[in-house]
Amino acid sequence: MFFFAITGSVTTPVQLRQRILDEALIIRIGRGDIQALTQLYESTELTIYAYILSIIQNPADTVDIVQETYLYVRRSAHLYIPTGNPLAWLLSIARNLTNDYLRINKRFHLKAGDLETDPIFDNIPVIADKIILKHALGTLRAEERQVLFLHAVAGLRHREIAANISIPISSVLTRFNRAVNKLKKHLSVLGVSL
Repeated sequence: MFFFAITGSVTTPVQLRQRILDEALIIRIGRGDIQALTQLYESTELTIYAYILSIIQNPADTVDIVQETYLYVRRSAHLYIPTGNPLAWLLSIARNLTNDYLRINKRFHLKAGDLETDPIFDNIPVIADKIILKHALGTLRAEERQVLFLHAVAGLRHREIAANISIPISSVLTRFNRAVNKLKKHLSVLGVSL
């Protein structure tokens, strides 16, 4: 599929298993354990990145918000109350920081030349393909793009997405299928076959 060209690789089942979080990591971070923060970062960074990118669609600012997310985790891990789903806690922090960013910056619009240097499109060599993909992704609603990125970029399963963003699995499946169908339809109109 054309969309997977953005990611550059496919997530393996071993990588998915490594994403399973232990709440003990957050508790250890709350006690000042930097190694636990490193482990948490390594196991969740791609998911947090994909989640934020699905909302703001700006890779440079996404990296900044990801860093802010982990700094916030370091500062507030001592306040974490175990609920059985630490990734949901991380995603809520990321969502709040992203909302703050959007409130302050009021959405950036694409400028000429941005696509040539946009790291999300590094694996796509032709500028015309970059423009087509950027436009196609722009046709998706935010919640469709969010589910698509969490699945395609971060490699989360639909059930994991549902659990972590607190929506029913049926909604995740509907949003994902709708996003894929919209992309297919939009790209086929432009003469791109999947």
